Amino acid sequence: MIVVVARVATDAARRDELVRVGNELARASRAEEGCVRYALFQATEDENAFVFVEEWESQEALDTHFGTPHLVQFMQAVPNLLVATPEVKFHTVASTVDLADPGANA
Repeated sequence: MIVVVARVATDAARRDELVRVGNELARASRAEEGCVRYALFQATEDENAFVFVEEWESQEALDTHFGTPHLVQFMQAVPNLLVATPEVKFHTVASTVDLADPGANA
């Protein structure tokens, strides 16, 4: 599984537009094959700071996502909505254990 965490910051004047285009991106991305989860979250300590969290079944699914029209459109719109360079990290997850199954860590 590939987990993508992208942190972005905007200002009060552009906040609503960032939320709009971010939610459009998340909605369209969730319909893609291989997308496990895609969400936009607002930081609790700063109403103009946001985090996108994406989970993809495979690198191939993520690679396909990079070529979709909705991501291309978002990438064209987002530079005008941010006040700082985004921080984007890609994490490769080898296994996942549910908290409800504590014995699985043994």
